[in-house]
Amino acid sequence: MKLSPFTSLVTSLVLALLVIFFIDPLDPSTFSTPFCLGLILMWISLRQGGGVVLTTAICFCLLDFYATDTFLGHVHVPLPHPYFWFFQRFGLFLVVCVMAVYLSYHREQSERNLKHIQSILGKLPAPVVISDASGKILYANEALCSFLKKPVDELSGKHYLDLFMTNIEEGKAMRYYIELFENQDQNAPEVELLTSTNDGHIKASLTCLGTGTQRSMITVLQVPHSSLNLPTVKAIR
Repeated sequence: MKLSPFTSLVTSLVLALLVIFFIDPLDPSTFSTPFCLGLILMWISLRQGGGVVLTTAICFCLLDFYATDTFLGHVHVPLPHPYFWFFQRFGLFLVVCVMAVYLSYHREQSERNLKHIQSILGKLPAPVVISDASGKILYANEALCSFLKKPVDELSGKHYLDLFMTNIEEGKAMRYYIELFENQDQNAPEVELLTSTNDGHIKASLTCLGTGTQRSMITVLQVPHSSLNLPTVKAIR
């Protein structure tokens, strides 16, 4: 369950105060504040927007500055270069904060681009489906829902193999899907698929976009426009 921005901010600040005033003082010989706060900040950056992450990073920098200054005041063995040690530790944590903010804004931009692509695909007359690395369907436009004669509830959460590779054994079909998904060719390959609602094979063009966990495969079916009834079914969003 995704927390709201305010809840995430409050939760992160409570965890940060717990680290500084309870966890860090347990062993005065170590300085665990930058490490623990960095983990919390990365957790926030994967779930919230750039504004929340930036606000959290600023608060964490102030708390880390306070914790570092307090730690130096309780060191039993004087450090040979206390100021260098201070700016080294604080500088490394500042780099972590910048990375967390950048990752958050980059993730938001990727999500906006995906929504923009989906809005464009939703207006196309050709059936289009977007799937991830596991084969789960992320998006289907109205034309696909109409072509398969399935409502949105039946397509949502369906597996790619259950709709387009029904004539192949599950193990072979999954290996074939992974091979197509990992295709690095810039030219969209054409394949023949057998859908669950049609007897004959249908040609389709495949395009893979993105890298890592953000990579997805776009399948465009080449079907006659006369077999579509677009206004009847809503698209998956």
